[in-house]
Amino acid sequence: MKIDLKSDYHMHTVYSDGKATIAEMVESAIQKGMDQITFTDHMPLPWDNNYAMRIDDIEKYKQEIDLAKKNNLGKIKINEGLEFEFLPTFMPWIQSIINKGWDYKILSVHNIYKNNQPLDINGSAADFSILLENFDHDIKAVCLKYYNIIQTGVQSGWFDTVGHLDVIKKHNSNQQYFDERAPWYRSIVLETLDIIKTQGMKMEVNMSGLNDPVKVQHPSKWIIQEAEKRKIPMVLSSDSHNSDAIGQNFNTIEQLLQK
Repeated sequence: MKIDLKSDYHMHTVYSDGKATIAEMVESAIQKGMDQITFTDHMPLPWDNNYAMRIDDIEKYKQEIDLAKKNNLGKIKINEGLEFEFLPTFMPWIQSIINKGWDYKILSVHNIYKNNQPLDINGSAADFSILLENFDHDIKAVCLKYYNIIQTGVQSGWFDTVGHLDVIKKHNSNQQYFDERAPWYRSIVLETLDIIKTQGMKMEVNMSGLNDPVKVQHPSKWIIQEAEKRKIPMVLSSDSHNSDAIGQNFNTIEQLLQK
């Protein structure tokens, strides 16, 4: 399995829910010996929220990244990207942002839009409980819906990489909500991997999962193994929201690869 340990393909700044500026993130990455970083702030969303970029800030964001590229030429490679929230209900909105042109586009699903509201998958335990309530506590239905949305996003052909593929397990400590070994769960994940392979997309190995309640990278080891069998290219990411977290837990993936 080939994966670049000196490139970080997922990070957030003050333009969305990060704590550091673009310049601060670049400086930290250089100090950490990174060869390449990719800025992927959360795309603007068509509803009020406290974590995504504002639509009016897109051009300023792009200009600031371009300036960082020029100021650090020869020191580090910098990519201009976004983490796109894929919501089938809002595909025209998403496409309008894609059309602004990006070096790198992550397809992520943080919310399931149901009953005219976004229901948070990747938020707090309380948020996840609200999501379950809206599905009558049917976790299988939640998981199937989640992976079906990812599949639709992959098949759009708009994106480069699938972000934190199994983030649906964020609160699944000790398999309290579902068993990852269950045939129905493995079936939908493998089906998703096959579609990723067919579309020629990459899969992100997101090390921030080690900070989540489940304390496992996204995706789980067995999914990484299945992606490798299919020869799906993989990229490494910290999903950092501050300058200290760039490259976080990358040493752990090294140990995982050795095993």
